[in-house]
Amino acid sequence: METIKQSSPIQNATSTPNYGKLNNHLIKPLKAGFGGFTTILMIIFFLNVVTVVIGANKKFGMDFLDFQLAGVGFVLQVTRSSLKNFIN
Repeated sequence: METIKQSSPIQNATSTPNYGKLNNHLIKPLKAGFGGFTTILMIIFFLNVVTVVIGANKKFGMDFLDFQLAGVGFVLQVTRSSLKNFIN
């Protein structure tokens, strides 16, 4: 018994050729940046909650400087991820 193989002349493309570069140089660094932003913002948030619970502060609040610090985390993570992708 012989098996018959059928081949199709049409090639199935799974992605566009430039999507890999776009993903590596733009999407991944932005995802890493948002991850850094949210991580630092959550740390600041929980530290503010702890200071209110232990009584060090009377009022709970997020300041503009807290968001600036989280923005620094965004920039650092985007830079780290971009440099890692360019090196590879």
